[in-house]
Amino acid sequence: MTMIEPIAAKPAAAVSTDAPAAAAASTSASASDAPGIRTRPAASTEIHISAPGHALAGNQAASVRDNSDVDDSGLPDQAKDAIKRLRELRAQLARKLQELEAAKNATTGTPDQKRIRIAVLQQEIASLGAAITTTTATLNQAIRELSAEQQMLAGSLAMR
Repeated sequence: MTMIEPIAAKPAAAVSTDAPAAAAASTSASASDAPGIRTRPAASTEIHISAPGHALAGNQAASVRDNSDVDDSGLPDQAKDAIKRLRELRAQLARKLQELEAAKNATTGTPDQKRIRIAVLQQEIASLGAAITTTTATLNQAIRELSAEQQMLAGSLAMR
């Protein structure tokens, strides 16, 4: 990615006519048609993920990203959507539980900050639990209208 930054116009006397400068000027002109604009590489940002973060991302990626088995199941859309949502909610719950464990074991911050963080995570976990319950009820409703074979398939997909 390149960023565009304005440059001040140089007086004609300051412009060099030697070959390297001419090549640079032509490169700048080809990168942007507007006079007085040159391109420069964007500043890079590095992000470092801890080993537990990598492990968690790998587990979540496998469970949430790949819903092709649900998409290819032939189940009605309502059942498919509920199964996918359950998978997503379970992955979120697993992440929050890991965050809660990390917050309980944290040695940084004040005791009040730690207590508040733990309380917030417990509330988020409770909300995810409620969402899982609601989504499970929606899936159960959709399953009632399916054949016995489709019910078994839906149950199997929901448990993965």
